[in-house]
Amino acid sequence: MPADLALVNADIKTMNPHKPFARAVAITGSKIVKVGTNQEVKKLIGDSTQVINLEGKTIVPGLIDTHVHVADFGRCLMWLDLTTAQSIVELQNMVKTKAEQTSAGRWIIGRGWNNNRFKEKRLLNLQDLDAATSNNPVILYHEAAMICAVNSEAMRLAAVTEQTSPPEAGTIDKNPETGKLTGIFRSTATNLIWQVVPEPDIDELTEASALALQKIVEAGITNVHWLVLSEIEFPVIERLYAEGRLLVRVNVVVPEGMMPKATNLQSSNPLLLRVGGVAVYVDGYLDSKTAALFEPYSDEPGNSGKILYAAEALAASVQNVLVAGLQPVIHAMGDKAVDLALKTIEMPHEKTVRFRMEQAALLNQELIQRLMVQDVVVSVQPKVISTEFTVWSATKSLGAQRAKWLHPLKSLLEAGVKVAGGSDCPMEPLNPLLGLQESVLRPSFPEQRLSMEEALRMYTVDGAYCSSEEAIKGSIEEGKLADLTVLSEDPFTVPSDKISTIAISMTIIDGKVAFSRQ
Repeated sequence: MPADLALVNADIKTMNPHKPFARAVAITGSKIVKVGTNQEVKKLIGDSTQVINLEGKTIVPGLIDTHVHVADFGRCLMWLDLTTAQSIVELQNMVKTKAEQTSAGRWIIGRGWNNNRFKEKRLLNLQDLDAATSNNPVILYHEAAMICAVNSEAMRLAAVTEQTSPPEAGTIDKNPETGKLTGIFRSTATNLIWQVVPEPDIDELTEASALALQKIVEAGITNVHWLVLSEIEFPVIERLYAEGRLLVRVNVVVPEGMMPKATNLQSSNPLLLRVGGVAVYVDGYLDSKTAALFEPYSDEPGNSGKILYAAEALAASVQNVLVAGLQPVIHAMGDKAVDLALKTIEMPHEKTVRFRMEQAALLNQELIQRLMVQDVVVSVQPKVISTEFTVWSATKSLGAQRAKWLHPLKSLLEAGVKVAGGSDCPMEPLNPLLGLQESVLRPSFPEQRLSMEEALRMYTVDGAYCSSEEAIKGSIEEGKLADLTVLSEDPFTVPSDKISTIAISMTIIDGKVAFSRQ
């Protein structure tokens, strides 16, 4: 029986150790039926077979991103893209143009500015944005995400004044001479403004999420773990599925409080849409110094972060997730939080799913060994790792001795711990090739650098293992799902600092070309 699709003259990295390389692949329906030489695959080519000559391009298994806030990403795609602004004047003109296209009173939201790119070499301020528009509230996020600049109208709507106290771990910038607000909000203080930005309705969020899914396909991603933040996302996902606009395979991960409603998210095709995991938060984040540590932060001796669960309550929550047949996705960043999470995992369970630990950022040799023994999959976002060091000054916050154990990916892999890769989009760029690049470059504590083979496993084989789907995806093997990503160049041979610039030539999902650059 002839194949439906044949890809020939390719450089195929199968991620199958028994047959690591091939030149051609044949697909029938949604399955791979042959992986081998051009001659072997040609035997399956018939009159009805679509044949694509890839002329030496590289094929890897369909890339898996285990951490995307899809709806939020969609919302961000509707925002002003400020990444190209080279001066405050240029940014002001972008805001003015947007204001001319926006009804008075409606919010203007943007992201991606960086004062280091500005000619003026300074932060935005209230006066800059008031000059751009006084008819619309404005909130513009820095490319580091947890810093925003706002105008006076935004502060008025949020009822923020000089007397407003910032929330814990947040900062509201003031002019040191006058005490006046500058319009800059940092970390948790950004929520003071964001909480008054109106939520989009279901129609708006559906279209935004559809756009996000299109961008995900174009990034070469065939399977995404959609981390839900709001209940409004459930009907959005249902609508996209019903309308045939769920362009990639989606594994839904929901917050613990939403688990009862999430179980109503029905799908007749679990290979396309499934509720897979429940997020349980044991502590906070390193950037806000709310991740729970055994010893205080080096630059804040009175602060060791905060555990969000008593041991008994955490055990009960994890048990509830297991009873529902779902995967516990345990957020634990600090070493104290990882220890508590592991104590819960180490309790007797009738385990039908793998435990997954999100971040597991600050570790030590003993914690790594316990992760290995319990077969816990660690889900990381490599671009977040570099941000921890370059933006949030992890070495200063933790001290050099502890910082060398921050996201020790090489040590995890050498111990036999499976590590899955993601982006944390839209907090960080979606591009999975950027994640590969960050993993192999790793400027901070380079002893934790990965080989390209190890880095690619995070987004393929181990990404599938994370959701217990390694039998059907994650490598290019006969009988597995025909999810493939075609790259314009070979990431194993391009310079390490150029990996992120490799173009996605084609994305194949379920045996069909979902995206082609041609």
